[in-house]
Amino acid sequence: GGVADIINSYNPNIVAFQEIEDNNAFNSLINNLNGGWVGYRSGGNSNYGELAYAINTDVINISSMYNILIEDEYYFGYRAPYVLEFSFQNIDYIIINNHFKCCGDGILDFYDTHDEEYRRLIASQLLQNHVENNYNLEKVIILGDLNDSITDTESNNVFFGFIESENFHFADYNIATGNTDNWSYPSWPSHLDHIIISSKLYDMFNNEASSMETLLIDIDFYNSWNEYDSIISDHRPIRLILTD
Repeated sequence: GGVADIINSYNPNIVAFQEIEDNNAFNSLINNLNGGWVGYRSGGNSNYGELAYAINTDVINISSMYNILIEDEYYFGYRAPYVLEFSFQNIDYIIINNHFKCCGDGILDFYDTHDEEYRRLIASQLLQNHVENNYNLEKVIILGDLNDSITDTESNNVFFGFIESENFHFADYNIATGNTDNWSYPSWPSHLDHIIISSKLYDMFNNEASSMETLLIDIDFYNSWNEYDSIISDHRPIRLILTD
């Protein structure tokens, strides 16, 4: 059982990945998915851990794909956000895939541009401004390994702009404030992987048929966390289902 088996068992419409290093391995994964799947990876043939998408074109119509904020990629750990514009059942959506800078001491230092928390703060602010300025009437989903907690106190919270804005909501807020068993990075444990939705998606998100959860693949498919960690990932995936 590998990544392809897991994706086939859940049968999602779109999977957003972080840290995909090997183009050939990624293409092999896509070829092992059931249906009309295509794969796109930022950065072409680089062997850097890139952002990527697997998209089921049986149900998704891809409009365009591109990187944003390339001139500010330092703040994003040299991984410029990777945008997918698409339509599903004739409704247009935008996903912005991210992998924020890792690590740090938990303290936000506003006077040190090398400070990891500061870099994540600026990345968050750049994303928020970009969405508000360019996609303000669109259905936008910002997601990825954002490498920080949304429950930090205000003075150390790199996401505070998103949190206090009426234009955005952390779809995984209940996970972050809930039982640690459901957190996306259990080895710490912490909850570092987030999905932020824009206000145009609030009605869908509040539909009782919509859901947001961490997929406990390590428990459901593997004998131990160590086995999952060595074969699949050191993070668990989080899944958002939106119903119109």
